[in-house]
Amino acid sequence: MTSCTATAPIDLPTNGNVNPISGTFNCVYDADMCSGASVTISDDRSHLSINCSGGSKSNISFYGTVYVPTEIRIYAPSLHTYNGARADAELLVVHAPGSGSNAKTDGLIVSVPVSLAGSANPDLAAIFQAANTINPSTLTLNASAPINYDVNVNNLIPAKPYCVYYGTLPYDSCGGNYYYAAFTDPLSAAGPLSAIVASGIATVQPSMKTNLQKSKVGPVSGVESGSTDEYVLYELVGDDCDDDDAAKPNGDSASASGMQHIGMNVMWGIIIAVALLGIWYMFLSGDDAATAATAAAAAAAAAAATAASTAASATAAAAAAASTAASAASAPDFGD
Repeated sequence: MTSCTATAPIDLPTNGNVNPISGTFNCVYDADMCSGASVTISDDRSHLSINCSGGSKSNISFYGTVYVPTEIRIYAPSLHTYNGARADAELLVVHAPGSGSNAKTDGLIVSVPVSLAGSANPDLAAIFQAANTINPSTLTLNASAPINYDVNVNNLIPAKPYCVYYGTLPYDSCGGNYYYAAFTDPLSAAGPLSAIVASGIATVQPSMKTNLQKSKVGPVSGVESGSTDEYVLYELVGDDCDDDDAAKPNGDSASASGMQHIGMNVMWGIIIAVALLGIWYMFLSGDDAATAATAAAAAAAAAAATAASTAASATAAAAAAASTAASAASAPDFGD
């Protein structure tokens, strides 16, 4: 094992002020990615492991960088602490950079604390039930058991805000650089989880590069999703971005809307004015003048409609350009 200076796991605050973060985290898993998977107990009984790399419809994008899920690990008690206290267990969804991605890290880890009291999450309950059928004294002969349930990983992601930080791998060699999306609101699952023992992994003090931040909102549900459509699971708003840039999408939208309203007002003003002029001219000058005035009014109305159509096209083009600029978000720089 190669030694290194670990910068994860850390203690996560569940209340108090944490710097907000801005950006977008798409986190929708293929509902079938764990289909037919087995749960395995590690040789040292420190954790459960599930190979959930199956399926091709997961949509995981962290600040514009694509990641793919590779493994689920469960530790009991948790690796992170929450206001200094450990949770009963902790679920880690480990991701590697997607093919061809511009990832600045070795991966992404989504962390969720677990409480072994209260109502049961059926997906976690199925994993625990399978793990508890394994005999710890015969791991060398049989360390795995099938999960007799279609686990949907989307059901394991809380609808709550989460912390974001930068650190090393929390286990094994503690090497590499990882982004963490760490929830502090626990899932509930019926215990016990008797197949594994405490890992002995200690929390560390945050470093200068940890850059702990927190989202302001929770996820849009990924439950029952399995399509290739993109879902925005987390919209993060904060002062980690430039205020002027953050205001541009709304400002551009408001400007485009204002331009459209002004164009419509001008168009109707021209039509009404020309129509009144035509009526007045008919009474004043007879039938020939009325015919001419009517033709003029029709021509003016057609010209006004053409101008309005041109203005609407320009407004749509401006809105599309603003949307494209807003979508070009890059991963935050937590450090080298």
